[in-house]
Amino acid sequence: MFYYVARAIGWLLLKIFWRMEVIGVENIPERGGVIIASNHVSYLDPIVLGVSTKRKIYFIAKKEVFNNIFGSIILRGLNAFPVDRKKVDMFAFKKTISILEGGGALGIFPEGTRSLNGELQELKSGVVKIAMKAGVPIIPVGIIGTHKIYPHGKIFPTLFKNKITVYFGAPQYFDKHNIKDKTYQKEALNIISQKIKELTVIDHN
Repeated sequence: MFYYVARAIGWLLLKIFWRMEVIGVENIPERGGVIIASNHVSYLDPIVLGVSTKRKIYFIAKKEVFNNIFGSIILRGLNAFPVDRKKVDMFAFKKTISILEGGGALGIFPEGTRSLNGELQELKSGVVKIAMKAGVPIIPVGIIGTHKIYPHGKIFPTLFKNKITVYFGAPQYFDKHNIKDKTYQKEALNIISQKIKELTVIDHN
């Protein structure tokens, strides 16, 4: 219940303050496991992504943000779970696979951290490995506007001045039988990176 109430409030605030528009949401399958992979330029991005689709999204978040007890309760209520970015976190990996194989939607920011200049950084290979392991498609996403509204170093976001637009691309499918093929993985990652780049340059603000 908490998740759906928070999502409704988030949607209302984003529409009021930044006229948020969502394009291509029909590209997200209505059911079945799927990875939603987006660029990441602002602290607003997880909220934006979470309210942009009717499907409940599970998020991976760095474990440091769970150190605060109050924050941890809120994050877990929003279906976020921690990952240790300093090592191979098998617990987080197994949880992502469990979610996807159970038909859930997983939200990932494959750059691993926010881009400080608004440009897409090199993607981590984990997003492709997880997709191939679980046998699910990846939906590339471009979020535009949040970098101007709430950039790195700013205490409060700018209200009303800019617009947020979310573009969902077509599902990208990769052959799980090639999961051990490093060249195939690299090509798959390049495809996802290119798709996200294409969606982030459609700036109508």
